[in-house]
Amino acid sequence: MKILENITLADKTSYKIGGRARFYIEPESEDEIIEAHRFAAERGVSVFILGNGSNLLISDNGINAVVINLAARFSKIEWDGLTAVASGGFLLDDLAADAAKRGATGIVELSGIPGTIGGAVIMNAGAFDADIAKTLQSARIFRASSQTFETVAAADLALSYRSSSLKGGMDVVISATFEFETMVASSPSLTREKILAARNEKQPLDYPSCGSVFKRPPGNYAGTLIQSCNLKGFKIGGAMVSDKHANFIINTGNATAEDVRSVIRHVQKTVYENSEILLEPEVIFVGEFNEPLFTL
Repeated sequence: MKILENITLADKTSYKIGGRARFYIEPESEDEIIEAHRFAAERGVSVFILGNGSNLLISDNGINAVVINLAARFSKIEWDGLTAVASGGFLLDDLAADAAKRGATGIVELSGIPGTIGGAVIMNAGAFDADIAKTLQSARIFRASSQTFETVAAADLALSYRSSSLKGGMDVVISATFEFETMVASSPSLTREKILAARNEKQPLDYPSCGSVFKRPPGNYAGTLIQSCNLKGFKIGGAMVSDKHANFIINTGNATAEDVRSVIRHVQKTVYENSEILLEPEVIFVGEFNEPLFTL
């Protein structure tokens, strides 16, 4: 297993922003994941699991940790009829594409989401009124504290809106088992092609971003609230609220993590002053930031 030092993470995230990792590892097997954790323990540093880097804002100062990138080499899938077992580093969009080819229902709505299976399970990724919980049967988990593996039923993962019992913890999703049903309708209203087209039409996919920055508040939409405050186009440094979709903060070319964080805070403050709704970030912050989030 190759262990690299002082590796930049900006090119490993969809934001194209971020400092360096003290150590960086791309494991190919479960044994190498165990080895990476032992390496971190021996040096007294934490572990950070990196998937496709699509829902992250990594500090400009980097991470004093062992970064384990699962998307690079720990990525495979096996099908048995309409049951799929995908490894933690396998791309969610690739699973959706495979399912669509097999005429399987329940996950086509998640087409175009750029994360990995591991991240999707932890965040209970979703779109178009569907989410991972709809088809997930179980997940194989590496328990970092005990260095053991455990298969956990989906019902025991406390899956809820963009969350699970794994969120914020150190455990690793090694693989996940999904069970689908056969497409019954001959002309489904939502097809992979339509969903990808809708994403391309509504989202600023030509700029680096983390996807949706804020969670949907009850009874409303983050993008609608932000737009009502005339914040489209608001910019600090290289970070800007997208003119195309207000819940996207894009990197216009030279944004820093602090730029993005400052825009997030300004959006939170402005929306709260306008509607008394505090927007909760969906993006995960990694490392230390100078700019605090807006709080009450």
